Amino acid sequence: MRQWPADLPPFLWGAATSSHQVEGGNHNDWTQWEEAGRLQGRVPSGEACDHYHRFEKDFQLFRQIGINAYRLSVEWSRIEPAPGQFSAPALAHYQRVIESCRAQGMEPVLTLHHFTLPIWFASRGGFLNPDAPALFERFVRRVVEALGDEVRFYVTINEPMIYAVMSYGLGTWPPGHKRLTEVWKLLPRLLASHQRAYRAIKESQPGAWVGLAHHMVAFEPYDPRSRLDQADSKVLHYLFNRRFIQQTDSTQDFIGLNYYSRQYTRHPHFLTPVPAKPGAQVTDMGWEVYPEGMEMLLRDLKGFAKPILVTENGIAADDTRRVQFIADHVRAVSRAQAEGAIVRGYFYWSALDNFEWAEGYRPRFGLIAVDYRTQERTLRPSADFYRRIIAANRNLWPVSALPAPVPPASGL
Repeated sequence: MRQWPADLPPFLWGAATSSHQVEGGNHNDWTQWEEAGRLQGRVPSGEACDHYHRFEKDFQLFRQIGINAYRLSVEWSRIEPAPGQFSAPALAHYQRVIESCRAQGMEPVLTLHHFTLPIWFASRGGFLNPDAPALFERFVRRVVEALGDEVRFYVTINEPMIYAVMSYGLGTWPPGHKRLTEVWKLLPRLLASHQRAYRAIKESQPGAWVGLAHHMVAFEPYDPRSRLDQADSKVLHYLFNRRFIQQTDSTQDFIGLNYYSRQYTRHPHFLTPVPAKPGAQVTDMGWEVYPEGMEMLLRDLKGFAKPILVTENGIAADDTRRVQFIADHVRAVSRAQAEGAIVRGYFYWSALDNFEWAEGYRPRFGLIAVDYRTQERTLRPSADFYRRIIAANRNLWPVSALPAPVPPASGL
């Protein structure tokens, strides 16, 4: 197993965002989707959090929280607005972002594809196009060439299974297809795109750490006594959670885990699991709060014998619940570490309130509240609680210390 860099903190305490959700002013396939009225009456992304122009002040707020790592993404549509034509100003902008991130003492973890596509690429069929892996590799090479050794953690693709299901299975994201056959056709293309990106990064920066961010769900049988429900949960765990990880095992230096909730399989409709049982504690997204599921998945991932980064974990809810959510999930990380899981980082989603895709601006995930009319930022009480967790665990691995008692929080 590859050794953790000696010059890094033993544990990365971070927060995460993605370009389209916070930058503002993008023009990609999601922008077209929004302009076509596909958000069911919700407000389009527009200027979002204007993070594209406000990143330096935002980073100062991030440092008040005490995070030592920041997961962000570059916007492909800005960097390559036309096929083979790369924007020097866009690349220079992301160079400044990375330099500013480092100046604030935060290790950048850079995502290369976080759901959005350049319009020219989408018009060619997106990742369904046989040329997609080569086109993605070309983009990746240019980004890595521009950023050099300032970035040493790369996430090639965010949540390939979610992207496939939402865009080509359920059709609630662009291009809005509902064809299961396209899901199965898309996944090998995403796999090939990741593999080519991995090799391209390694050729340019052999010391880089490269992985994916896998969305994993804690699947359980709706009826624990039903053998069919039990079998369905195992099948869906393999198809949705493990299959892509196994296929990319040799091209992952670390495994990124995005975890939010558990779902229930109910035969014979196991491909459409139940998000929560009646009476369950759910978030504003309707997702059940179940920290034990993250512990279970971390234990499952330890079999791959690789460092694990929790690349996303967060809640849209009143801030009082956010404080408890963070405490419970950090405890889950600690328990998984005690059982042998090599967890090297935890990134809360999200640093800022943001544009939550088809849900628009309704859900509030941020440690930092954003007034979208004025762009005013306010640190929530949960941000201070997270700061206290980080301070209590500074230079510790495995993590163990939680500040007590849990402070009261009011919803912002």
